[in-house]
Amino acid sequence: MPVGFTASVLRACLSALLLLVAAGCNLNFTREGAAARYEGPPQIVIAAPLPNQTFLAGATVIVQARVENAGADLTRVAVLLDEALLGEKINPNQTGADILPLSIDWPTSNPGNHQLSVTAERADGTSARADVSIRVIPPGDAELPPAPTESASMDEASASETDADSPAAPDWHIAASVVQPSNLRRGPSTSHEPIGNLPENAPIVIVAVSPGRDWYRVQHEGADEAWLYSENVSEVDITGLPAETGPPPPLPNLIVEELRLQPEAPVCGQELAVRATIRNIGEHRARTLGLPLVEALRADNAEVISSQPVTLMQGLGAGESYELAANFTLSQPLGQDLIIRVTVGGIQVAETDTSDNSASSQPFTLAPGDCG
Repeated sequence: MPVGFTASVLRACLSALLLLVAAGCNLNFTREGAAARYEGPPQIVIAAPLPNQTFLAGATVIVQARVENAGADLTRVAVLLDEALLGEKINPNQTGADILPLSIDWPTSNPGNHQLSVTAERADGTSARADVSIRVIPPGDAELPPAPTESASMDEASASETDADSPAAPDWHIAASVVQPSNLRRGPSTSHEPIGNLPENAPIVIVAVSPGRDWYRVQHEGADEAWLYSENVSEVDITGLPAETGPPPPLPNLIVEELRLQPEAPVCGQELAVRATIRNIGEHRARTLGLPLVEALRADNAEVISSQPVTLMQGLGAGESYELAANFTLSQPLGQDLIIRVTVGGIQVAETDTSDNSASSQPFTLAPGDCG
């Protein structure tokens, strides 16, 4: 069904040049009774981890990918670890976005070579798959070999000279210095809280690099669970450093509450105002509210009658709330029980809990108005 937008919502969506999630601002709705069609199978791009990256056992690998040529008829997206199911989402793209982002964490444990796979399936039976291989090593493998002592035998020294042309063992520790005052953080992003700061020229030891090679895990004054932005570090050769994702960023928890309709008895052909409170009950800020979705559904079988994504560019701090406003003009079906549902976050926003992202109104029957 076509969606009735207010002028303010339309202007806001048309002026949004970049959405903070990959879904974008989509105001192209099909004609009544028609569904958007996507030619060919979906396409998958794995952004992280990179092929053949090395991680220390115990580090968390963050799998980041996107499904392109997506569409609302995606029936399943899944992430596999060595062919075992790591996570899945059924009917993941109810907004009908062209590009669907996904992210899932895997706390590594077993050393060895592993394969991570992302699959996507469409209702017409077409599917796609992408794979990436990584290596997990025991923490002890990241230690430097012991330095030779003065009591080493001549034979040992001779053997060392003989092996001079052999490939050198990886140097897992690289000395560097800070080029400007900088924050040390608990993980490789500005979402992680600072745990200290370093003055200019402070000495550090780099022991790992993030997959994007833009953050370094460093040792400083005995602490080795600190991360430093790479542009704040003197230029060094980081070849051979193990890649680590570090701890996942602190996450929010978005919920929808206090869903209200005006009028409470919606009338066919007349504008229906939908209001809901989006609240962040988590302990950390949500950088974006993603693409909240307002839907009208049949109460008996959850068939979607009409839907409207709402572009929200702002974030939401811990404990803060936002009043969502959207407008519908429903023209059918008459004589059937309907509900209004508001959904926020979900697959587009990483959260601690995605089970409380929706709220629904009480069932109502659309009054005939001018339609009857």
